[in-house]
Amino acid sequence: MELVPTLDDTWGDLGHSGPILHRWEVEHRVDGLQWRPAYATFGSHGSLRTDGEEWRPAMYSTSRGIRKDPIHRLDLGPKGHVPEEFLDFGQVAMGRSARFRAELTVPEHGFLAVGAAAAKAVRIDGHDVDLDDRGYLALARRPLSPGSHQLEVRLVPEDDGWLRAHVAVVTDPEHYVRPEWITGPAGPTELTAAFIPKGPVLQVASMTACQVLVNGVEMGRQGGFDPYADHRKPRVRRYDLAGVLRPGANEVTVRVGDGVEPVLVDGCVTSGPGWWAVHDGERVAAEIHRTQYRDPAALHLPRRPHPLPDTSWLSGDRNEPGDPTSPTTSSAGLPAVSSVVLPTVLAEPGTAGRVEWLRFQVPPGATALRVPLRGAAELLIDGQPVAEGVGPLAVSLDGRAGPREAMLRVVTEAGHTGGAILTGPIEIETGPGPIELGDWERSGLPEYSGGVRYRRTVHLDERPDTGLLDLGRVRGTAEVRVNGRLCGVRVCSPYRFDVGAALREGENTVEVEVYGTLAPHLDAVSPTHFVFPGQRVSGLHGPVRLLLG
Repeated sequence: MELVPTLDDTWGDLGHSGPILHRWEVEHRVDGLQWRPAYATFGSHGSLRTDGEEWRPAMYSTSRGIRKDPIHRLDLGPKGHVPEEFLDFGQVAMGRSARFRAELTVPEHGFLAVGAAAAKAVRIDGHDVDLDDRGYLALARRPLSPGSHQLEVRLVPEDDGWLRAHVAVVTDPEHYVRPEWITGPAGPTELTAAFIPKGPVLQVASMTACQVLVNGVEMGRQGGFDPYADHRKPRVRRYDLAGVLRPGANEVTVRVGDGVEPVLVDGCVTSGPGWWAVHDGERVAAEIHRTQYRDPAALHLPRRPHPLPDTSWLSGDRNEPGDPTSPTTSSAGLPAVSSVVLPTVLAEPGTAGRVEWLRFQVPPGATALRVPLRGAAELLIDGQPVAEGVGPLAVSLDGRAGPREAMLRVVTEAGHTGGAILTGPIEIETGPGPIELGDWERSGLPEYSGGVRYRRTVHLDERPDTGLLDLGRVRGTAEVRVNGRLCGVRVCSPYRFDVGAALREGENTVEVEVYGTLAPHLDAVSPTHFVFPGQRVSGLHGPVRLLLG
């Protein structure tokens, strides 16, 4: 067999640059325990629990967040970015506690930041941390020193609901602050703030109908019509203020029919502390509404630095430390993520320095293998050592053999256990190799979307009068060529082909090309929930029969 790639990744949407095959799905075990599924970059980075439950691992990827994040079921995809919240506590009742604990390693002085729709309390090395916690985002008032610390976070939500959170350590709290949802008294209310413009664009998100004024000039009205009233969500609109802004202080007002319905303002001015509400002529401070709508960052303008700095592969803020050619600001004018969010390590205590194993199948015809990892590792193929070292491993292979079993023995580093031992997908280069009939997954191609060309030589003592090739069961489309001559294409059963005219006396080369769907690839590399086990089955299952007459 040999692979026939069909993925066109001209624009990088599929992340398929370089080798044909990327392997994300592996198996993992700790010495003495059973093998379990694991996924490249996804591992445990601490422990979390809610009242009355047992501690469980906080599983996520520092570059991709929560695997198969349930938030994507509601939004039908990630909308071009990784959600900011990577700690998922599930449903938590109002007033109940949710806790997260981890070993936190900080490379330099920075301020701890915790984002959650809850009241927050933090302890570092057993001591309470002084937090400015007035809304969704809480920031420590004093910097954290470099080194390793024991982190404990306690969250108490003010509403029943699905509780998520993020943790980061930042160098510049001012540029990490997010807009906050604000409310006022019940009934018709004006939410107002004075501001020095940070640009000409204003964005308003409101859960109810509202009127937007800047310096007394009405900029527009939004909301008030919802054809899907059972799906409550904010209405969002942007306003160009170039014609009404003036030098120095300006004033923005959002008039709402009911002040208890929250409003979020971003762009040239952001909602949060400092806003006031006017109701029946009385002025009071606007209240911060902690509860968010799904992914908080989805309504930010512009995007703020992500709490997971490794997500720059998707956001585009690729300012790598030590790279003098990379920008220090994002496209939106904010400091680039790596200049604000420190590359901290969150880890389960006691996991560094232990021996863990990963294993996976090497597909037929593999000619090279590259394994991006952290830790001291030894690579074995079919039980024989082929490479060892600290960090990434690379090895050349005999492309005619396969499939084979690869195993990695790794002495772990903090924050790099389980699938997080791998810093990216395993890369495999392939050529022709032997394959049995059946599901591609059993032949070392569990994530492959594309085509496989099967080839077999058949010797005939004489040229037959007729010939029928019956492929049996096929999952995918099939094309058949005999001695280079196309004998047909089938997209469904029966997969039978008249090949008599192409057969000849002596050696005959029979080629069958089977093409699968995108399901195996998307299930492995994307956050979609909508690929099901049966949709991943691909290949020529047979039995294959050549019927001569």
